[in-house]
Amino acid sequence: MTQVCAGVILRSGMVLLCRRGPGKKLAGKWEFPGGRIEPGETPEAALVRELKEELGIDAEVGAEVARSRHAYDFGEIELIGLLVPKFGGELKPVEHDALKWVEARKLLEYDLSPADVPIAEVVASHRRRDRYRGTHPREFSEKYKELAGDADASAKAKARGSTPAGAHLPVMLAEALSALEPLAGAVALDCTLGWGGHAEALAKKAARVVGLDRDGEELARTAERLEGKVEARQADYADAPRVLRELGLERVDAVLADLGVSSMQLDRPERGMSFKNDGPLDMRMDRSRGRTAHEWLASTPESEIAAALSRYGDEPDAVRIAARLAALAAQGRAPKTTAQLASAVAEAKRLAPGRKAKKDAFAAHPATRVFQALRIAVNGERESLERLLAVLPGILGPGGRVALLTFHSGEERLVEAALRGPAWRLSAPVKASGAEIRENPRARSARLWAAVRV
Repeated sequence: MTQVCAGVILRSGMVLLCRRGPGKKLAGKWEFPGGRIEPGETPEAALVRELKEELGIDAEVGAEVARSRHAYDFGEIELIGLLVPKFGGELKPVEHDALKWVEARKLLEYDLSPADVPIAEVVASHRRRDRYRGTHPREFSEKYKELAGDADASAKAKARGSTPAGAHLPVMLAEALSALEPLAGAVALDCTLGWGGHAEALAKKAARVVGLDRDGEELARTAERLEGKVEARQADYADAPRVLRELGLERVDAVLADLGVSSMQLDRPERGMSFKNDGPLDMRMDRSRGRTAHEWLASTPESEIAAALSRYGDEPDAVRIAARLAALAAQGRAPKTTAQLASAVAEAKRLAPGRKAKKDAFAAHPATRVFQALRIAVNGERESLERLLAVLPGILGPGGRVALLTFHSGEERLVEAALRGPAWRLSAPVKASGAEIRENPRARSARLWAAVRV
């Protein structure tokens, strides 16, 4: 058997193919350049020599891609494919009549020599990662290292005050678990499953954990990640009594609700919940029903917009912003994207161009309160929270514990009023630690409210 080397020469996602000329065996077939490995030669040394002789280039040879064996009428060969990430010099074919740069994924569309096909299959199946413009990724989809869970990339994101793309850091996890103790043998209900950080920790201590979430898209991802550790159900947390009945449960021993928005929802541009990346102005927790934020703005009177911005966002410029948004809607130009909404807010606040963006991860964006208020209005979050607080005494038995994480004053007022009633023994609210806020800036406005059912 004869050993032969072949070079997979790469350039910007393209691979070089060479065509055998007339009068040669397999004339007209395309192949990777290379040739016979002489006795005593390594495949790498042989390829360097062959590429110099065949193409006139000085090659840098890398890792082995694949090997294949094929029997021709002149005998059996073993073809060893090697990566060539760099080369110097001008390509000048000596033994081939044509050269062609081909997209890696389209290699198999060419009439290849039989021994080259298995190597081409390996190369074509390897998806080259997406590149980004500039020195650092800016768009959510470009952060492929963070999205893949790369530890170094995630650590760098946390160090600069950002949440790693595609991840969600559970807020005040240790404090919430402590507030719900004892959990041994308990049945726990996580009303806002999200990425499942809190629920996963609960499942290590409690006997049974039920998780609810309105967002069917994120719920499916989380259920797959948790692999049956949590009984996940798509539902508004206000419908907790119904879900528990369907599961054969009358009451639970512990209830947790993180009333914030998950990082996956905030980060994904298509959800339209953040000014961080431009995307359609949607904001719905459940994208299978209801009006989008764009539709809500296009059809809501100015006075109601102003009331929502003031009530749900404590926005000091609510009247001025509502007037601007209503004027745009009257012209048929209600914001359709998150960038358009952020720009409209900046115009209404009469901000200079440099003030339209937040200064760093720890600063508040000028449109933060508006986005928060609009999201609450679109999803009816205030009404859902009021209903949850009303049914809590019925789903928690005596001695049962509740931990609620709030992120703005409107939620705080509702929660405090409900848990100061005669059915509860309320502890003083707790803030996230400075260390946690440095690692996860989205925890900066969090307050943990803990109470025991009496």
